[in-house]
Amino acid sequence: MTDPFPLLFQALAKAPESPGPKTPDATTTRAADLDDGVLPLFEASVRGVQSRFPHLSEADIVSPPHHWFDAALARQIALHLLVEHFDVPKRAVAKELERSRDMVNRALRTIDERLQYPEFQDTYSAIAESARAALNKEESE
Repeated sequence: MTDPFPLLFQALAKAPESPGPKTPDATTTRAADLDDGVLPLFEASVRGVQSRFPHLSEADIVSPPHHWFDAALARQIALHLLVEHFDVPKRAVAKELERSRDMVNRALRTIDERLQYPEFQDTYSAIAESARAALNKEESE
């Protein structure tokens, strides 16, 4: 049986981006730079994910319905962005989002495995760029 994931990633790569800035500011925000903690970074991550999963609401990404594979994947991507792109410690993610550390670690492993596919890497990079742009937009308001 062939692996279905590359087809999913190709479809995601072709998904239209939501309106908004396409080029993030050259500066990057890290968790340590924010007084409000993890939540603004998580919100930006969710908005970044929504740029490639426009059919999902923020609530669906934050708390995916049990049988929605795409919503679960979207949340895993958002968690991965928090840890890998915004340098939020895994313990802080688990604590602030009221999730187990084991769940956070599983999400990170899942996305790390998916990043082996070039199609997913392209989509993930676009999502990360959208998340940074969303955060920069929030900071400037």
